[in-house]
Amino acid sequence: MTLNLIKIAFIFSACTTGFLGLLINFFEKYLPASLSKIFRYGKFAADIKDAVLDKCEVPKRWFKHYYAFAGPFSTIAIVMVFYRYFFGGKHADAVQLGLSFLLGKPIRSLVPDENVILAMTIFTIHCWKRFYESHFVSVYSDQYMNVSLYLLGFFHYFGSVISIVGESQNFLKGTEIDLNWSRLSMLDWACALIFLVSTYLQYRSNIILSNLRKDKKGVVVTKKHKVPHGGLFNYVTAPLQLTEIILYLCLSAILRSASTFHFVTLWVLINQMECAYLSHEWSLRKFENYPKSRKIIIPYVF
Repeated sequence: MTLNLIKIAFIFSACTTGFLGLLINFFEKYLPASLSKIFRYGKFAADIKDAVLDKCEVPKRWFKHYYAFAGPFSTIAIVMVFYRYFFGGKHADAVQLGLSFLLGKPIRSLVPDENVILAMTIFTIHCWKRFYESHFVSVYSDQYMNVSLYLLGFFHYFGSVISIVGESQNFLKGTEIDLNWSRLSMLDWACALIFLVSTYLQYRSNIILSNLRKDKKGVVVTKKHKVPHGGLFNYVTAPLQLTEIILYLCLSAILRSASTFHFVTLWVLINQMECAYLSHEWSLRKFENYPKSRKIIIPYVF
């Protein structure tokens, strides 16, 4: 038996982000300034100059590169899924070797084929929606992020797709496929619906943010930060993070018999909660008129 490298990487990312997040949130004044500069990015980036670390930063607008990768990569994966399950095709040995290297040998065939198809379909839709948002909706500021965070984003989407597909029951086997959609429960369909509603609400939230920097004709006139209103912003500071967490919780429910994907969700939960907290604290400091009733990420609660 070999190590599940994808699982280990997501566990490491979740634990590291959680630990550093706690240090930044409560003990930042005692920490080296370089740590804050690496960890913080975007609007809540640390205002610190460092000759070495400055050279290790990339523009935050490079976020769009994630989805230029995730869209095509998820599409390749779903084509392979459809080829296997709907046309009875068999994948090359290289596919099995690659998945065995990433997920450990022997690969555990845990997730029903129907659940994998459903999860991969809605995830691919989400990736292409994010591609559209990041390339044609979002208006980025001139902020920067550490290159390690930039590279981590690529791993996230790579690892997510591998985790969804790699543990399916018959993706790699040469057995005959017998799909039965009645095996999908009401929970599965409900989670798929909630997923699609959440990704739409995320899109609407991005529209609200981009409109803050445009005039009535849709022309970008500023890159300054303003207080957003409307939609989920009426309830929380971080609707983008809220909807992202919901998306992965829904995927985890659909893939509930999986071994690896739940650690993707754990990483997303910790990372998005930390981003939401930093964003809320920054907003309270930045805007004197920031709505006091607006919660961080859970409406009316937190």
